[in-house]
Amino acid sequence: MTKRWQLAEPCTEDLAKIFQIAQIPATLLWNRGIRTAEEAQQCLSPSFEEHLHHPSVFRDAVTAVERVFTALKNGERITVHGDYDADGVTGSTLILTVLYQIADRMQVSRDLIDYYIPHRDKEGYGLQMGTVPKLVDRGTSLLITVDCGISCVAEIAHAKEQGIDTIVLDHHQFGDALPDGLLIHPGLPNETYPFKDLAAVGVSYKFALLLIDEARKQGLEIVEGWEKWLLDLVAIATVTDMVPLHGENRVLETFGLRVLNKTRRPGFLALFESAGLQQGAITSESVGFAIGPRINAAGRMDHAELALKLLLAESLEEAKIYAKELERCNRLRQETTRRMMDEADKMVDTSKEIIVLSSPDWSPALVGLVAGRYLESTGKPVIAIGKHGDQWIGSGRSPSHYDITVAVREAGEGLLTRSGGHVQACGFALHSNENVPLFAQKLYEHAAANLTEEDVRPILNIDMELDLSSVTMPLIEAVNALEPFGMGNAVPVFMTKKCLVVSADAIGQKKDVLRMQLQDQSGATRKGIGFRLGTRVAEFTPGSWVDVAYSLSANEWNGRVTAELRIIDVKLCN
Repeated sequence: MTKRWQLAEPCTEDLAKIFQIAQIPATLLWNRGIRTAEEAQQCLSPSFEEHLHHPSVFRDAVTAVERVFTALKNGERITVHGDYDADGVTGSTLILTVLYQIADRMQVSRDLIDYYIPHRDKEGYGLQMGTVPKLVDRGTSLLITVDCGISCVAEIAHAKEQGIDTIVLDHHQFGDALPDGLLIHPGLPNETYPFKDLAAVGVSYKFALLLIDEARKQGLEIVEGWEKWLLDLVAIATVTDMVPLHGENRVLETFGLRVLNKTRRPGFLALFESAGLQQGAITSESVGFAIGPRINAAGRMDHAELALKLLLAESLEEAKIYAKELERCNRLRQETTRRMMDEADKMVDTSKEIIVLSSPDWSPALVGLVAGRYLESTGKPVIAIGKHGDQWIGSGRSPSHYDITVAVREAGEGLLTRSGGHVQACGFALHSNENVPLFAQKLYEHAAANLTEEDVRPILNIDMELDLSSVTMPLIEAVNALEPFGMGNAVPVFMTKKCLVVSADAIGQKKDVLRMQLQDQSGATRKGIGFRLGTRVAEFTPGSWVDVAYSLSANEWNGRVTAELRIIDVKLCN
């Protein structure tokens, strides 16, 4: 399906004067919802001290901190129950790290602090009824759930009946009823915390700050500023969990990347080495395409506990053992996903408003990746379902204008055993084989009633039109000031119309990379690279005229750095 290029609505105001910066970066800020010089300053120069809300604003935060310190003083067992993805793993690592530090200074044994990460396929998401007896056997009296729990109403009630109190650190969607616990969740009704879009690791960091503050008030020696070293963990899931990079998330990610590039955490150092990353050059792109997938691969292909142990490792030697295991998991994940995609290609039906794919041979741990790939290529919401034992387990991905979690809940009423998620991503389960096609049919009906043909046509959002002569290293440096990029702050995309194709060829081992040299109507020329566009090279013969959409790229060769185009899409002129 051809992408619909959508150029941002031009602003008639003098943005350079409003924001007191050059016109092009000013326009980019405007396109991202920035409207005042003060907002621009916060975006371009976020302040850790000035632009973050104090965590005590959370309604249940102070009471939850008191409960933790009561547990530590009384020698109670505290169990941190995390999710199996990068958000749950990094958030759990963060809470455990802080609890260990405080316990050491209180001379409380670390053995009274443990964790529980469920197996993705065997147990599924969140606190399960079957987990509660295991916690009772451990002697747990305080449970802290990370990146889960807000929808576990019955399970937390059961835990309370067994004498276990629960603190929930979460950000997921919730139902009509809320669990009986201390709830640290920015999106809850009547919640007093003003910023609503934190990832679970961000919620965990806020809670950790309060724990550290209380520790200091009680005379425990925790070095001033130590809490900032925890931001390396926050940097990971703020990208991988696709929360919007505005407001507090932008501040946390900006400083998180700085810490990540200086981190002394053995787990990250070992992970950088195994992934071929250079510390000091880690970006949000590195997190999204190299670090996050490796952390997630543990839960998808083995057990997320591997990733947790990596991040908790106290020596580089120990960390390298777990990093090697994660690399193995990641390679297996890549191979298995490729095989699933090959199978999906044979069954996909793009004639409907939503794509529904299922196979009893697919790992439920990987169906979310399949759904994500088809969302990217088609622009349509996608449901992919695999099977583990007698359970069919699925994931959904969708564009922001179609709430896939609500769609699944409504279409799956009476069919699903569980469901949950965000606007653009969800997970669910159903038992009966007969329910799978019935569920698919109800999804088709729901999408047909709520989506138009234009809604499901993939859109390429373009910030502004440029001449090729404007593509320079100073412009790249100005654009890079908008980093970190991610959801809600996409990499800027530009467009140049009516360019002459000087040359075009396909390169790379698989000949899947399109290389072009283009000349615009002013005579300016620039080189460009288009990944996964090599199969279209025959369309662009030298002498033809094209419109090109691209982001900016700096290419270094023989010590010389030049500005080039990273081609996103290209089409022949009408």
